[in-house]
Amino acid sequence: MNSNVSLAAIVPAFNEAGRISKVVDVLCQVEQIDEIIVVDDGSTDGTARDAENAAKGDPRIKIRRSPENLGKGQAIYEGWNSTNAPFLLFMDADLVNLKPEHVVNLIDPVLKGRADMTMGIFKDGYWRADLAQRVTPWLTGQRCIRSKLLREISWDASRGYGFETAVTIAARKYDWQSEQVPLVGVTHPLGEIPRGGYHGWKTKMILFYQVGRAWYIARDRGKAREWLLRLGRTG
Repeated sequence: MNSNVSLAAIVPAFNEAGRISKVVDVLCQVEQIDEIIVVDDGSTDGTARDAENAAKGDPRIKIRRSPENLGKGQAIYEGWNSTNAPFLLFMDADLVNLKPEHVVNLIDPVLKGRADMTMGIFKDGYWRADLAQRVTPWLTGQRCIRSKLLREISWDASRGYGFETAVTIAARKYDWQSEQVPLVGVTHPLGEIPRGGYHGWKTKMILFYQVGRAWYIARDRGKAREWLLRLGRTG
């Protein structure tokens, strides 16, 4: 690991061929980023090839490959363990219309000490993606954070698609200073679109289950159970 790295970008990816290279290209244009870690989470398409082609043009890019799909949370954990950077940037691999200024706006509040964590929120991109983030802003995958704060989250809860929920609960529990940053014009395909039909909706159902599981575990099973019982009595 390079001890001189200040900010590392971590890009977890599963079957994002044709999309990940565009995100990596934008990250390469941001000079504040010292390291770009692509974690290929058991992809079966050309994701690794795309990442390797991008890596030829920029020595900051490092690729970690998992032989099987372990989930987004585990991919992020792998990226975190691959760097000594005190600041981390998380970016989804399928973003559309991302520009360097979006990334700079996301990292500046943390690098300048105004926030412990930022959350990038889609705005004026694709209306369905905008609406989804307006309703559930804590599920955004675009974040910048102080690396040491990841010691405070439940990594059990973060498995699969539970990472964003686990981080949000830790932020509230430990009073992190968080800031939402609008990503104007940025969007991504909704879960059912790139995979299509039945498999897309199956993926969406798995996501909902894992988010609920993350909330239940990270919030404390006992407290979550009491809340659900009260909800049942009043509902």
